[in-house]
Amino acid sequence: MTRIKRPAAAVGVAALLAFSLTACGGGSPDDASKGDFCDDVTEAFNQDFASDPTEDEWNDFKDDVEALADTGTPENISDDARDGFEAFVDAVDDLDYDDVKDADEDEDFGLDDEDQENFEKFFAYVGTECAEEFGIPDVPTDIPTDLPTDIPTDLTDIPTDIPTDLSDLTEIPSDLLSELSDLTAIPTS
Repeated sequence: MTRIKRPAAAVGVAALLAFSLTACGGGSPDDASKGDFCDDVTEAFNQDFASDPTEDEWNDFKDDVEALADTGTPENISDDARDGFEAFVDAVDDLDYDDVKDADEDEDFGLDDEDQENFEKFFAYVGTECAEEFGIPDVPTDIPTDLPTDIPTDLTDIPTDIPTDLSDLTEIPSDLLSELSDLTAIPTS
């Protein structure tokens, strides 16, 4: 390679590296608006994978996750949830359709225990932050805290002579039968 081509190649590699980092979770913005973030999350998870996705469905999902990576996360996300976002985006980016199609139900897709824990924190954050967009009703905040404390915990007064063999109940009381017939009668008025 000549001296002129080497710097040009180095600049090209640096540009390619910078572009690839922005496609991953680590280069995603961390100041996205809640609305943009939730819209992109909703779009990504609006896929209807009733069974294994088709190749087109998987590619649509990857495109939606890439758009989510371009949008990034809001500022109020915890560091662990942000790490989970990055692990999620990177994992989806690294997978191709054949990986997904042939995966076992309990496949970890290269996520270690910490990534998996952060991944769960990310989805918990999404569930809270984007609840309205997913149609999750508001959780009431006025739940009483002064619940009764005098609930009996001593269960020694429970009768022990309760029959467990009901085979000797051969006779049904006649008043029970008449009450049942009253329940099954259809009112005509």
